[in-house]
Amino acid sequence: MKGLLQKNSAHQIIVSMSQNNKTEITLSNRTIARILVVIIITVFGLRFLHSAGHALQLIFIAFFLSLALSPTVNWISRQLKLKSRAAATGIAYLVVIGVLGTFITLVVPPLARQTVDFIREVPATLSSLREGNGSVGRFIQRYHLEENIDGLSENIRDRTKNVQEPVINTATKVGSAFISVITVLVLTFMFLVEGPDWMRRYWQLHPKQSRKHHKELAQRMYRVVTGYVNGQVLIAAIAGMFAMMTLVIASTVMKVSVNAVALAGIVFIFGLIPLIGNTLAAVIVALVCLFSSVPLALTMIAYFLLYQQIENVTLQPYIQAKNNELTPLLVFVAALLGASFGGLLGAFVAIPAFGCGKILLQDYLESRFKHNNS
Repeated sequence: MKGLLQKNSAHQIIVSMSQNNKTEITLSNRTIARILVVIIITVFGLRFLHSAGHALQLIFIAFFLSLALSPTVNWISRQLKLKSRAAATGIAYLVVIGVLGTFITLVVPPLARQTVDFIREVPATLSSLREGNGSVGRFIQRYHLEENIDGLSENIRDRTKNVQEPVINTATKVGSAFISVITVLVLTFMFLVEGPDWMRRYWQLHPKQSRKHHKELAQRMYRVVTGYVNGQVLIAAIAGMFAMMTLVIASTVMKVSVNAVALAGIVFIFGLIPLIGNTLAAVIVALVCLFSSVPLALTMIAYFLLYQQIENVTLQPYIQAKNNELTPLLVFVAALLGASFGGLLGAFVAIPAFGCGKILLQDYLESRFKHNNS
């Protein structure tokens, strides 16, 4: 294949296919300019997305939360007969912030203090194990592990001399996360208040011949999002209830005092994250139980390992499949892919995104089928 480029008022490319056949492609200066403009806009667009990625993430989270909370705001508005949507949204916000604030106040400070105390006491605990007469102490003496324990104890003691410094560094990250949370809350409030007006204006501008059909599609996708949130809240509530029952029974049998209600609240909060939420909750609950009793911590680890397997193959797929018009297999695949591509955020929104995508794909295929048959 040989090419020849000739210059005149336009750029002409002659491609010789054989001795008798040739294909001519003419590119005008205007076409070349348009291609360059498209490339430049694409490059700047990608740079913008990269720079504004965090802000776009916050906007997306706020939009998703506004869809999920909209039924609650509508219910409050109907029950209290409020004409102002802003007032109904404000009441819902006060309730949510009050519950979260109370929970954080009761759980986070004691947990932070116990974590710092536990880290400081690790060297002394290792030394007592080395010198003790218990099963662990006899195991250490039998296999002559005294020097290893001493080295580990010294290493931990050196690393935890200034345990407050990592806490201060972590506080900076926590402060940044707090600002992001406040931003999401403000954006969600605005979406909830102004969203219905935007939708009314959009449908007024939408072509009348397809308005009814597209409204039905939007309503189906809206039910997918709200159904997903309701289903995930139900799953998290079940996880928290069973965790609290297990904690109460195990602590009573072992005669150990733990705050089962607060720990169940942690399980509920992290249970809102599909697939991996219980793992994160298990780590926190096991660490808190470890402060009081090693057997209790081991018992809760065994419980979470068993419960997570049961939830992942029963509750999670079947409840979410019912609420999102997806099969259990697709729910499981959606959650795995979402967690792989987008971390916690991806895992949280993957299932409703797959549900909405399924609705759009079905509608497209149905319209194409009708068009081909007509």
